[in-house]
Amino acid sequence: MDADLYVPGDGWLHRADPRVKFALSLALLVMCLIWRNWAFMLSMLALEHILLATDRVPAERIAWVWRTLAMLITLIVVLWPIFDPSGGHEIWRWGILRLTRENLVMAAVMGLRIPALGFACFLTLFTTSQPRLIRGLVALGMPYRAGLTLATSLRYIPVFFRIFQSVSAAQRARGLDLNGRSAVGGAHNPFSALVARFKSYLPVIVAVLIRAYRMSQGVGWAMESRGLGMPGVARTYRVSLRMRPADWLLLALTVAGAIGVAAAMIMIG
Repeated sequence: MDADLYVPGDGWLHRADPRVKFALSLALLVMCLIWRNWAFMLSMLALEHILLATDRVPAERIAWVWRTLAMLITLIVVLWPIFDPSGGHEIWRWGILRLTRENLVMAAVMGLRIPALGFACFLTLFTTSQPRLIRGLVALGMPYRAGLTLATSLRYIPVFFRIFQSVSAAQRARGLDLNGRSAVGGAHNPFSALVARFKSYLPVIVAVLIRAYRMSQGVGWAMESRGLGMPGVARTYRVSLRMRPADWLLLALTVAGAIGVAAAMIMIG
């Protein structure tokens, strides 16, 4: 995993104003959350992939999103018919498990909704650098400190993940059993095995927390030395945002598309 979700590039989405990309992502999120239709979800996924492909986002990053969401998608598709036995067109039944045409279709819709929502967010995160992300949020009225906190969190989540991996590898090299088998012994209780595995990771978690604290302390000192939060000082911005004709066109297409989808929802009922 790279240390930043942003993919450097000069595509049309990279050049778009971050405020317009926020509106695009928000419109996609709302439409995918409101309309439960598998064909619509597929069309949204296709649209999002077309937008990323035309912006020349590498296929490896798109595949990384699918790999990240694969387990969650599988769980939702498998568990949905179990917890939602509704539907009048029964296909198969065994005990409390009841498969119907309706709950299978809804399982497919929910399985498609997760990547559709994910790619709606990554449209902005992949194509917006941290300075422009913060500047766009501040331009929309968010306090600068809140925007900086959000961007810093997105920046350091993969960093902490890499730290966790390196600490785990170092502890394994020193003989630490991270599977918890020695603590469980011959017991086959899944709950006991889960608790034992969690306990085996405690040394790793403690080491990661210590390194995270030291890193956050260093980042705080660096920000303080640059005058962050200094009273009586007017903040200036290195990144200036200006709406171009292409940005206004993309915003108009986003609004028109959202209105069209809402009208279609009302007509279909």
